[in-house]
Amino acid sequence: MSNLETALLDALLDRYERSRGFKENRSQRRRVQLQMYGGGKTDFPAYDIEDSPARTAVNEAARRLAGQGVAELEWMRGQEGHILRRVALRPQALEKAYRLSGRSPLADTAQRLEERLRRMQQAARAEWVRRYLADELAFLLKNRRPPKAFPADAGQQDEWLAVLAALDAQEPEQPLLERVFSLRCLGNSKAFEKRHRSRLLHVLRKHLSLDTEEMHEEELLRQAGLEKYPEWFSLCGAVQLTWPDGRALDLAPLADGVQISAADAARMQIAYAPQVSALLFVENKANYFDTIRKHPSPERVVVFHGGCYSPQRGRFFKQLCRAAGPQVQLLHWGDIDCGGFQMDSRLRREIDPRIRPWRMDAEQLRAHREQAETFSDAYAAKLERLLQDPCLQDSRETILYMLQNRLRLEQEALLED
Repeated sequence: MSNLETALLDALLDRYERSRGFKENRSQRRRVQLQMYGGGKTDFPAYDIEDSPARTAVNEAARRLAGQGVAELEWMRGQEGHILRRVALRPQALEKAYRLSGRSPLADTAQRLEERLRRMQQAARAEWVRRYLADELAFLLKNRRPPKAFPADAGQQDEWLAVLAALDAQEPEQPLLERVFSLRCLGNSKAFEKRHRSRLLHVLRKHLSLDTEEMHEEELLRQAGLEKYPEWFSLCGAVQLTWPDGRALDLAPLADGVQISAADAARMQIAYAPQVSALLFVENKANYFDTIRKHPSPERVVVFHGGCYSPQRGRFFKQLCRAAGPQVQLLHWGDIDCGGFQMDSRLRREIDPRIRPWRMDAEQLRAHREQAETFSDAYAAKLERLLQDPCLQDSRETILYMLQNRLRLEQEALLED
């Protein structure tokens, strides 16, 4: 077949695969056709009636398709054999049309993909992977084609599904560097970043069971067990850290505390000094440093929380809470806003139910009303949903005050206190 014959056939098959009859898997009620000329419009830009050689070449290609029984031709009245009006696909010759074009029928491709996704869905462990696969399958069954965001190229489809399978098997608490993951999974250290990173970020933002609206890319990827660089944790206070090889570190003399790598933190034991009565998680870094520098206390251990924590940071938080005896209060200090209370709830659900909010009450809002910000109806709806959260019943009064006054307060407003 000539290039023009292939182009015509591909254009007809594209139109067929976008038709309602294809989508609903039924016989076509309307003809699948290309308007070649009429009303100054054409569905086939290569057909230029002002360019005699181009027009003749397309006419000949269309005649050859008609001669092979896959197309029907309609000529402009009075211009029979010279100017085409329409080229239609013969429904009974669909199989032959695919064979001549050399392309795989989209219905067959969709069925094979459906089978692959169902097998993956049955084996999937991660909740976000299961949600994503359920969404893709629902779209596939409804439309008999993959969503636009799904790779169209067969090779990249294989890669993408390999990425999903590898991440589903990955332990998020033991993340891999992105380049290492790419090399292991795709055989090239930069292939993941070039071809699949943006797609994965879109999937995570949509399907993680977290409020991802304000999460940075690094935070999203860490939820799936990937990181660009190793993660470090900051803490300060009267704590003794020890490791299996006998090494020990006493943090009490260090006014600015320390940063511990996630790998070191995973292997260490934690012991609080007897006078410690509070473990405080601080959401923002500015407030963390303000607290340890301007308001140091031998009775308080302060930890930088950092917002939406990763699985390995969550493991570190659990270590800290497990080491804290009943005499140690567990406190969280965050923004007095939707995100701050969502973090508070997550800490109680996932880390330790003893955790309580600190300086996140209506009194603080009233005292710093001039620094507070207003919010929209959409934001108010999100905040109202938090009233139903069983982990936030002790913050109910504060949330109601926020709603009544349409005010929220960022933690940095309290830096001068």
